[in-house]
Parts: sequence; C-alpha cells; structure tokens
Amino acid sequence: MRSSPQRLAWAVLIASFLVCCALTVGVPTAAWSFINNATVSPTMTVKLQAGRTIAYCPPAVEADARVVSQEGRALEEGCTAIVDRDTQSQGLLTIAAEASPDAIVNVQLYSGARVTIEQARLPRFDTLSSSPATFVLRLQAGRIQVQRHTYPGHAVRLVVKTDLATTTLDVGSYSFEASVDQTIVVAREGAAWVVAADNKTIVLRNDQRTAVTRAGGLQGILPPARNLVINGNFQQPLEIDWQMITDVSPRGGKPGVVSLIGASGNMSLLLDRSGAGLGWGRTGVWQQINEDVSGRRSLQLRLEFAILYQELSVCGGYGSECPLFVKLIYTDRSGAEREWTQGFYADGVPNDVLPDEIITAPLPRNKHVAKRLGQRELFESEDLLATVPELQQVRSIWIYAEGHGVRTQVYSVELLITD
Repeated sequence: MRSSPQRLAWAVLIASFLVCCALTVGVPTAAWSFINNATVSPTMTVKLQAGRTIAYCPPAVEADARVVSQEGRALEEGCTAIVDRDTQSQGLLTIAAEASPDAIVNVQLYSGARVTIEQARLPRFDTLSSSPATFVLRLQAGRIQVQRHTYPGHAVRLVVKTDLATTTLDVGSYSFEASVDQTIVVAREGAAWVVAADNKTIVLRNDQRTAVTRAGGLQGILPPARNLVINGNFQQPLEIDWQMITDVSPRGGKPGVVSLIGASGNMSLLLDRSGAGLGWGRTGVWQQINEDVSGRRSLQLRLEFAILYQELSVCGGYGSECPLFVKLIYTDRSGAEREWTQGFYADGVPNDVLPDEIITAPLPRNKHVAKRLGQRELFESEDLLATVPELQQVRSIWIYAEGHGVRTQVYSVELLITD
C-alpha cells in the first residue's frame, strides 16, 4: 500500500514547524543560560605580612608548599594558604575582579590559620549576567578576619566553612576562629547566617558573637566583649579622654599635629608630621585604662587604620620608628611595670639593616606587620591573656607614629575584654 503524499507533506510541515519553534525558543534560552551562568576566576593573591606563610595548589600537597613573600603569590581554586603557628606570623588573602584595584574580599590570616579556597567564581559577562559572584572558603584551623566589600552591579555569595559550621556573610567585617572542638564567629559589622551541622541557624549582627561546639552544638548569641577604651572611634573631642603626644628631637624641631578629620559621625584620628629630613619625632595620643584583667576570659586589641606616608623604610635602623605603634603599659604579677608594643609599616622589605622588630626592646619582641600603603587596614591581636600570661593590670594605651616624616590615619581602636 503506497503512502499518501498529502500525509507525508503534512508530517514534514508539522515537523519543520516544531523544529522551528524549538530553535526559536531553545537557541535564545541556551544562549541566555550560557551568558547568565558562564564564570571566570577572580584574581586571588596571598601576601606575607610578618613571620612566615606558605601556600600550595593541587596537584601539589603540603610537603610541596612554597614560602610566600611580601610581593605575594597568585592562587586559584583549590589552593591552600598556611600561616605558621608562631604568634608573629600573619598573611593577607585578597580576592578581586580582574583589572580592578578594589578587593571584593579581604581575608586577614593570623598565626596558625589554614584556609582553602574551595570555590571562587565571577560572572564572565559582567554587565549581562544576573548570577552572583561566589566565594567559598574553608577554615581548617586558626583565626581569620574577613572583610566583604560591595561588588557594584552584582550580588555576592560569600561562605566560610569549618568542620562545625557554615556561615554566609553580608557586606561587613567578621572574625572566625576554628579548632577541632569549637568554631567562634564574631560579626563586627554586617550580618552573618551561621548554620551548625544539625541545621540549627542563628543570625549575628553588629558586635554579636556565637560559638559552635562539637559537644554542645550552636550556643546562641553570647555576651558581647567590653571595650576598655573610651572614645576609641574618635567621635568626641580628643581632649576629653585622650592626652596628646608631640615629642621631637632635637628640641626646637618641627612637631607633629594631632587632629580629628572627617564629618560629624564619621571622624577619624590623623597623626601628621609630613615632610623630609625632619629628624626624630613621635606624634600620637594616649589614654589611662587602669583595668585589672586577671581572671578574665580574654583580652584582644582591635585596630583600624591607614598608613598614608612614611619617610623611613620599614621602621628604621633599630626597628623603633614605625609610622604606627600601639603600646600597652601594664603591670605584671610582681607589680612591675612593663610594655607590650606592636608596630606597623607600609614601605620597604625587612633585612639585616632594616629589622622588623625593635632590636633594643627586651625579649620576647613582637614582629612589625607590613600593611598596604594608603589602604584602610584591620588588625586583631591574639588573646593577650594567653600570649602575655603575666599581664595583670592594663595601665594605659598609646597610639602613635614615630620616625621622621609620617602621616597615619586611625579610624578606631578597641581593647576588648571578655569576662
């Protein structure tokens, strides 16, 4: 029996129509799906700031890890950065869009930190894609500080994982500390969604903290730390709570200027002794504390600042002329007065003639920390009650720039005690 030509024609016509419809809908849909979901790797760099930091990327293993310098090393997905357990060691991990000078994520790595970049993707078609930039970091051990910035025109999904919790971060600043038995999360600014292994969830907002323990799970919102520094954000006149420092040598030299700059509600402290060939000077402020810290749970210094100019490289020939110093004067268990000092610099590389510590100071000495010139930076100390076990009473805190020509801006200083 012969086929009907009419029936065959209709079949061909209908099939052609269906194929046309499929192509009309499918090709643009597939193209849009590709445009919307295609991704590229961001620019990721880890840099040494003090002590020793190493990094490795698959298929290499930790035994193949290479030392990271102050110039930095480029990383990719799967790479791991490890900071020595020595309390002097620090590093900085930055994630940015290619050709952009502004980081999307900054991760301050403190001693003992071990961080793996599990995922880091940016939309390939920057102006067309609606997909978020996605970054997933795994903190295996140690302490980090995370800053998430805005990525104009795009949503950002930033997740920090530990063995005990998964935390999604909004724009802001956060601290994490991970060990085998506990994860601590602190939201300095912004909002953090913390999910424990049993799917219990808590939202942290400004200055709130929580802990997730292996034995007890999510601990809820814990009591906040107390700041021992009065007017540490410099929103009130300095003369009320701070004393000025404008020392020079030889006598009659150009003194530095201590001032507040910025608009009301957004003030900061400026330590300014700009110039060259000025000779030695110290410019800053100090405040009485007189707080007995014995028997307390923790004590931590937190500082936000920018080094804008320094004439001397590193911190001078004796390591004693940094563009920013923080000093605590305290009494020990015997009642003797002692000092704890941390220095920062933003120009030069330490060597035999430019030490990264105050060589005339008694042991043990803190290593100075390298920061980026002209950039707003954060610093959080280790728990001072653990690293300075003889500390009994904090007498005063000093914030100053020392050297020849210097210019430093301080946004906030906190000495946070947990009872």
